[in-house]
Amino acid sequence: MRKLMILAAITMAALSVSANAAPVASKGGYEYDKNRLSDPAALNWNIEQCSHGAITPEATEQFAKLMNVPAANVRREFCRRILTAYAKGAIPYDDYVQFAASRVMAPSIARALRIAGSGPRKPQGDIVLPLLAKMDSGETFKGSTIASRGNGRFSVKSSRRSVKCSGTYDLKDRRPTVTLLVKCSDGRTGQAVVTRAPDLMSAWGKVKLSDGSNGQLTVGTVRKQQ
Repeated sequence: MRKLMILAAITMAALSVSANAAPVASKGGYEYDKNRLSDPAALNWNIEQCSHGAITPEATEQFAKLMNVPAANVRREFCRRILTAYAKGAIPYDDYVQFAASRVMAPSIARALRIAGSGPRKPQGDIVLPLLAKMDSGETFKGSTIASRGNGRFSVKSSRRSVKCSGTYDLKDRRPTVTLLVKCSDGRTGQAVVTRAPDLMSAWGKVKLSDGSNGQLTVGTVRKQQ
């Protein structure tokens, strides 16, 4: 995949020691790259590429405070928040140009980084998303994932008998793809390899159980891949 022009411009403006203006994408190029990021795979790839770049100690300290994240997570969180907002059309072209060329943070970019408010954010309620797994054996599992107070868990019920499978996940783990352990009430165990959308509101992947069955799973509403 090709790196985005906006990515180079915004990260150079925000995180680089260079005093020079960053290269700015044309409006047509800006819209083209935004459309490319409607593909979750392209969005995840660009976030991953962005997260490995250099960052100055000064920028690390500044953005850790502004975004309320640990210093070690600054680069990834900056990239994830900016590119997710860009993909959703939440950053107008003029705001992007102003930030990339002059390092002036427009309100839309501040909102994307979640630093516009002066007070602490109120705790959110539980986030519940539907979960469906279809196995090659014909068995299906239906249930949900629940994110609550910093903890994540999932629970599903089998279509064949009164069997339940469950597990937990770490909400602080922002990697695009994670492996989750599964335990079932009939003694089966397994693991699911799950790729999450950048906004963490949908996911897809594969699951394998100890009885040899394999399947596909989806969480939330997953956009069809092109």
